[in-house]
Amino acid sequence: MRMQADTVLVNGKIVTMDEKESIAEAVAIKYGRFLKVGKTAEVEKLIGENTKVIDLKGKTVIPGLIDSHCHMMSVGAGRKLNVDLSEEAGVHSISDLIARLKERADKTPKGQWVLGYQEDDSKLAEKRHPTRWDLDKASTDHPIIISTVGGHFSMANSKAFQQAGVTKDTEDPVGGKFDRDAEGEIVGGLHETAIDMILPAEVNTPSREQSREG
Repeated sequence: MRMQADTVLVNGKIVTMDEKESIAEAVAIKYGRFLKVGKTAEVEKLIGENTKVIDLKGKTVIPGLIDSHCHMMSVGAGRKLNVDLSEEAGVHSISDLIARLKERADKTPKGQWVLGYQEDDSKLAEKRHPTRWDLDKASTDHPIIISTVGGHFSMANSKAFQQAGVTKDTEDPVGGKFDRDAEGEIVGGLHETAIDMILPAEVNTPSREQSREG
């Protein structure tokens, strides 16, 4: 007797998450497990009279995400608005990071913001975050802020602090703090709400189209 699937999804983009990052057209499911993954024509052979068939009409299917805290919309928007500073983007050192920011700054009118995204100090050769003086090497004519993969810590260059009127005499905000050296000088790090004193909210607010495209 021919094997019949319980559920079949056809005519879609199935993200398989295999080593080759393959995208399949269809899947057949039996007893809660994948019976077949492949082309629609192949999977349709497993359709029986009791099979539930779902025509995806080109839509994407991803594996179930067992994650109680994720930010898919902000990640997508970040890719559209900001400079990708991740290891996957080829950033392996602070000099790599500076080079990518400088490339964006060179194409951006002076005075406008340059925003970096997905910095990860554990992936950098120096095993540390860049200071504001490191970021100044990318530009002193543009305010720069970069955020980390965790999203709760950021760094800014000297122009950003100057533009916001934040100095060593500025008190830490409620719910946040500025990283400082032994003399109390602000070195660039922004914890939690400290970023709100530097970066205007409207600067990094994506449009619906940017979020969707990202």
